[in-house]
Amino acid sequence: MAITDNLRMMVKVCRLYYEENLSQKEISALMGISRPQISRMLTCARSQNIVTIKINNPFEDETNLGRALAERYRLKDALVLDTRDGSPETFGRMAAEYLDAYIADGECVGVMSGQTISRVVWSIGRLERRGLECVPLVGGIGSGSVNWHANAIAQRLAECSGGSCYILNAPVIVQSRESRDMLVREPDIAAVLEKGAKCDAAIVGIGQIDLRSTTAQSGALSARDIERLKAEGAVASVCTSYLDRRGRVLDLELCERSIGQTLGQLDRCRTIALAIGRSKVASIRAALSSGYIDVFITDLETARATIEEPED
Repeated sequence: MAITDNLRMMVKVCRLYYEENLSQKEISALMGISRPQISRMLTCARSQNIVTIKINNPFEDETNLGRALAERYRLKDALVLDTRDGSPETFGRMAAEYLDAYIADGECVGVMSGQTISRVVWSIGRLERRGLECVPLVGGIGSGSVNWHANAIAQRLAECSGGSCYILNAPVIVQSRESRDMLVREPDIAAVLEKGAKCDAAIVGIGQIDLRSTTAQSGALSARDIERLKAEGAVASVCTSYLDRRGRVLDLELCERSIGQTLGQLDRCRTIALAIGRSKVASIRAALSSGYIDVFITDLETARATIEEPED
């Protein structure tokens, strides 16, 4: 008879291990049974529901929504945070505590511009990662808050990790394709763009196509630009790429005047997207459907809306 067929002995081993907190080594010495046999009985007891384990998870809603997002959009991970008060500032502080879980020592980390990314990075006290190189993924976005700019975010990330950073001395959108082509040939600009295209991890935001977006508020996009993007079917922006509602990257004239990385250029790196707000749900769905996002970090309300609300 196999030792796992001895139900009484199996129950006794389980009681000693789970209730009296004896180690497998201690149970082996007490009962005169080898440790591999003890291990087999414990495994068998769980498979036969003699022992059941319940985890009292205080983050059950967040965990379930994160799993649902990851499964629906085929993400490597989705982190959902319950901010309680729903404020962007609280989300920034909470997300800052988890950011280093998605970055490894010695990596080149690209960063996009944006209010959400800015709040997260400026909330970091000390990033426990060594030897980071931080590089802006897009050019300057205009005259809005300097803390929203990719250059400033890259500098801040380098400061709080003790790493180094690059500066991209160019606007994100220029007046013509000729101007764009001339600027990207400048050696200093070309070097930063080349570094960004080879980054190991990218921290990006998800922009909505309306006047509430960071690029519009900062002056990089005009109301006329917004209307043209909508007419072309754009519902989201990530770096210098624009997406339709199905997550397809659009080939637009505006892209020819943009300086920075496209989603296609970031395809080989680990792309971590940060976004919150019900107004961004359509944009979030588009970005997650694109197949370019690996990790998504959001708040509870946004996650619920993304999963539960009917799509347009």
